[in-house]
Amino acid sequence: MTKLKVTFAALTCVVFTAFGQNGTTPENTGTSGRKIKIASASVMPGFIFQNSPVASLSDFQKLYPQSILLNENMTGYSSSGGYSASLGTSFNANVGIVKTDKDGAASSHTELRLGVSYSGMEMYNYVNKTDTKRFDTLTSSQTGQTEYVDSVTYRNYSMNYSTQQIRVDISAIYRTNPLARWSMFAGIGIEFGSSIKASTSVNYCEYSYTTSSYNSSSGGGYGGNNGSACRYETAVNKANIGGAAYLPIGVDFRVGNKRPFFKQMHFFYEARPFVNYMNIPELGTSTSVGIKSGIGLRVTI
Repeated sequence: MTKLKVTFAALTCVVFTAFGQNGTTPENTGTSGRKIKIASASVMPGFIFQNSPVASLSDFQKLYPQSILLNENMTGYSSSGGYSASLGTSFNANVGIVKTDKDGAASSHTELRLGVSYSGMEMYNYVNKTDTKRFDTLTSSQTGQTEYVDSVTYRNYSMNYSTQQIRVDISAIYRTNPLARWSMFAGIGIEFGSSIKASTSVNYCEYSYTTSSYNSSSGGGYGGNNGSACRYETAVNKANIGGAAYLPIGVDFRVGNKRPFFKQMHFFYEARPFVNYMNIPELGTSTSVGIKSGIGLRVTI
């Protein structure tokens, strides 16, 4: 946690320093005429692709210690390893703040962007076991050929931890030419916040069937499909905290050049490579990397 706090503090200083050093005061005007103003508002729905932490069986037992299913005998079960990557949704809403000269025009190409973000994260794992035992032995009275019938039982536990977070979003953005029809932008940013929901779910399914030495496929042979049964559990977890450091980069398109309404409307594409930190009370701190991207709408004021 100390390392996490130091990282966010350092990045916050970088963001505000980058904003503060741009936009020098015009000569002979003094500082009294220079102000700051909200210059734009934007929204960006998008997607997040990241390498999700792969939680072990013991991790899920810590996340859900009251689980009846996870406290059953797990001898002989093997793990499928879970997923190493996940795709989720995100949403950002921001306002852009710029410095202005005495005439109210932006005095630099840098803006401070403030807002909120929503995103989700999940961790998975699966463990399974297959038991086979001899169910019957059939011998043909005509040929003397022996047929073996086996009973097969497949057991599977699927575990999932999911959380949704609301975060404060702060970034410093530099634009090549805010007045051009097309412009590029890049910068540095941070996010930090806490979860609005965190939960763990466990699903257990047991599937049994019989096979013969003549037909070993599921449901074939002597006995066929003997059915399946499933049980499900879920629990609410403690609130977690997290944050990310990211590098926003994108392209901006202004809809019109003449009519004021369309001159204010911008569509943009933005990608945010990031390093994400998550502190889950039951497990501790984990780190992942990924990229957030989306197409947004920006309105200049």
